[in-house]
Amino acid sequence: MMKKLFQIEMRKYRGLPIIHLLSLSIIINVAICALIIFRVKGADQLGGIIKLYQVFDNNAVFKIVTAPVILASLASMAVQLENRHKMWKVLQNSGVDYYSVYTVKFIYIYLCYLASQIIEWGIILFLVNIHGFTVRISLGRMGLFAISMALVSAVVLLLHYILSLKWTNQLISLSIALVGSLIGIIVLLVSRTFVHIWIYSWYGLLISVDMERVGSEFIGRLKDFYAYPLIASLILGVIFFQLGKHVKVGD
Repeated sequence: MMKKLFQIEMRKYRGLPIIHLLSLSIIINVAICALIIFRVKGADQLGGIIKLYQVFDNNAVFKIVTAPVILASLASMAVQLENRHKMWKVLQNSGVDYYSVYTVKFIYIYLCYLASQIIEWGIILFLVNIHGFTVRISLGRMGLFAISMALVSAVVLLLHYILSLKWTNQLISLSIALVGSLIGIIVLLVSRTFVHIWIYSWYGLLISVDMERVGSEFIGRLKDFYAYPLIASLILGVIFFQLGKHVKVGD
């Protein structure tokens, strides 16, 4: 049943701008990273591990701006497909379990986003390579960074998926995403405590380099990997997913 529903779900998105939306996200995020990458000049900088980590730090921070809106839009598209012609009731009357549809929809849009992220990171690594960086981030550290980013995105997507299911007016979810992004940036800059509560800011907790003032200049210091976003996203993701199974659609 789940396999059949997944195949049907894939066909539903034909003609929708999901590829354009995700492509725009990739272009914007890669462009920001490219500005950081090509500002690095000289053998000393290209051989500095701090400069390389800062490329991915900027990617993480900029996700606070772009990811919530992109993820909210994906959730809105998925839910609107069924809202248009009251398909939730049609599916229910056809004997299709709400939980199955709910699960398939989330998995599909999340996999689409995850695929776009893999492409984005692949392009960034390609740019790093062709620009001539002579250092490499360990695979373990890079893997933890990527998994954490993916899990934070899953939590944000689940939150907006639930909001889209709850309210037929999709502008509510999109407005919350915009406000969440704005507050997320402010919180990251002014409150180290509140950033742990505001999920939109969790991308910023993945920053690997601390800048310390030494005399008249700032020196980058590499931090240990911070596991809070990974663990908190995993726990909250399970909670959100379970809550979503009990949402009454379109209140």
